[in-house]
Amino acid sequence: MQITKFSDLALRTLIQLAVSPERRYSAREIADLHGVSFNHVAKVTQWLTSEGYIRAQRGRNGGISLALPADRIKVGPVLRRSEAGSALVECMRVDGGHCCLSPACGLAPYLNEAQEAFFVTLDNVSVQDVVSRNVGMARLVRSLDLAANG
Repeated sequence: MQITKFSDLALRTLIQLAVSPERRYSAREIADLHGVSFNHVAKVTQWLTSEGYIRAQRGRNGGISLALPADRIKVGPVLRRSEAGSALVECMRVDGGHCCLSPACGLAPYLNEAQEAFFVTLDNVSVQDVVSRNVGMARLVRSLDLAANG
């Protein structure tokens, strides 16, 4: 299963914040660190804030940080919410799509089952698991931060 760029960036943002929980990042910093557009990061951070995963503080010492401990943010639920409305194939679209095979499709039930298995696998994986079980991940994220901030 391929996730959307939006979901990918949402997860990368959560990982970035989990690696350095003591600091706040601006959306511009996240965009620069990950080589993506500021506008895209702004949309993602707005969504993450509205979902309660991060908090945003305005002002001189403002920025974004995790609103919950990283061990309480589960990857599965984040993806279920961020991927809502995304479809693996045409017939799985919310509006039903435009596939001539839809009335008698035998594939859709299997794809639904596979998609659910994908989410179930990630339901118990926390952002903290992603960071702490892979020392290289934390080092890499910190090195990106150091390279960007000198």
